Amino acid sequence: MTHIDLKDVLARTVSSLYGDLVTRRTGEAVRSGIEAMLSDDDETAVIDFGTVRLMDMSCADEIVGKLLLAHGLGHYFALTGVHAAHEDALLPVLERHQLAVVAEDRTGRLKVLGYLPEPARRAFGFLADAGPAPPDAVAAHLALTPDVARDALQTLCDRRVVRESGGHYQAVRCA
Repeated sequence: MTHIDLKDVLARTVSSLYGDLVTRRTGEAVRSGIEAMLSDDDETAVIDFGTVRLMDMSCADEIVGKLLLAHGLGHYFALTGVHAAHEDALLPVLERHQLAVVAEDRTGRLKVLGYLPEPARRAFGFLADAGPAPPDAVAAHLALTPDVARDALQTLCDRRVVRESGGHYQAVRCA
């Protein structure tokens, strides 16, 4: 797992004088810095927003949107330290591109941000709270038919917010 502190990336690529992510050019520079840190050996990258005070929608698009579009099939991504102002910038970007990403808020609670059908969103919530589970447990707990549960879990896997291993599904974690 690769931990990426946006404060460090911002300092290396733009400036160490501020902790705000504003302007498309800043977003491009930060995304390039993140891409340089991605390893083929490590398929999970946790991006830490904990020191970011402000992020505008153009930076959210450049950093998260374009990163997921370019690398989302080869890596799992999770965001940590995300607060409501970050979500305000991220959600429209994720929805527009029909992307989803795992986010851990400042209390440590996992949720998925972005575009998901409701059964998949509910299945993610169950897995985030309960831990790894087989499709039949997801179906039973959420009162879904087995086919709907399997489709929801497949959607989560396709969006790279859940992993399947040995018939059990698990939410991508930040640690």
